Amino acid sequence: MLKREELSSERIEQIVADARKAGYDFFLTQEEREASLREALKQYGPGEEAWVFAYGSLMWNPALEYAETVPCEVEGWRRSFCFWVPLGRGTPELPGLMLALEGGGRCEGIAYRLAPHQVRSELAILWNREMLSGVYQARWVPTRLRDGRTVTAVTFVVDTKHSQYCGDLPIERAAHHIAFAEGRRGACRDYLANTAAHARALNIHDPYIEELVERVANLRGERSVGSVLPINGIQAG
Repeated sequence: MLKREELSSERIEQIVADARKAGYDFFLTQEEREASLREALKQYGPGEEAWVFAYGSLMWNPALEYAETVPCEVEGWRRSFCFWVPLGRGTPELPGLMLALEGGGRCEGIAYRLAPHQVRSELAILWNREMLSGVYQARWVPTRLRDGRTVTAVTFVVDTKHSQYCGDLPIERAAHHIAFAEGRRGACRDYLANTAAHARALNIHDPYIEELVERVANLRGERSVGSVLPINGIQAG
């Protein structure tokens, strides 16, 4: 589980320094991350609340303080294991894969509401988490909450020009990397397992995720793809 204290600027700067020493010079500096956050906040009115759309690990390990959480969906975007991770949940020899949003389709997930006093501090933590390598681009997207409300939420879509981007991999190749890639933050298959389990708990059916779960289990000769974290207290509705 990722903890808030691991997302302090000091800890993140050490991660960036280590990554750059290892040859990954695309990792963003603190100044670049802060500039990205300032740009995103241009669409935010001071004193207003803000929403965050979560579709992957933010669903089951947000490490954020928030005022409300609601199942939701966005149109025009879909989950995709579409970028390599040679660190964290993989190695340079066998990189893992991580989720991002790619254009097309629809995606169900969780919306977190940040109260006005939480917006800047929590988004700064979120940027330290999601904007390390620059493979994500922040977007404000129309988001339909399951209770009928429509809000605009910030989320993270893949930069298709980034060196980590790997496009639409054949699903059998994606499954192989997810099944066997591991790194200092754990196994890639556990990332998939937790995402799938939390989606099911929220009555979210994602055929792409479910097919990967089945393929990974078959590759490993298992009935499940790994340990699953406890479901958080979100109501499926």
